[in-house]
Amino acid sequence: MSLNAFPLRTNIPEGFLWFARILGVNGANPTTQIGGEGATITRVSEGLYRVDFAENPGTFLGGYFGYGAATPADLRGYNAVRDTWDATEFRFDFSVYPSDGGAIGDIIANQYLDIFIYFRKSGVTG
Repeated sequence: MSLNAFPLRTNIPEGFLWFARILGVNGANPTTQIGGEGATITRVSEGLYRVDFAENPGTFLGGYFGYGAATPADLRGYNAVRDTWDATEFRFDFSVYPSDGGAIGDIIANQYLDIFIYFRKSGVTG
């Protein structure tokens, strides 16, 4: 996967972050606002999103999320939970849970989700 060479200081040899910020669009595929190079981000179903990488980005190490909104209090209590990394399809699925703790639900217009996925270059040990 072709990534810009901006070194990240980390305790994992050859570790790097992949980043994208998406904007919710009320029940459709989100809009990628920043980042997202080498991948496509889609809405699979309500509250379920998928990051499909065009090629193997490396060894998956973890992922985390950050929320934002035009009215930040609208996202108070929201959470995203990742699925396991699909190393065959180079796919990362995650689900969004709203503040009421109920069933999964979409991020909507004027709501943002920052996606950070941590990888290590393939074939590196240590």
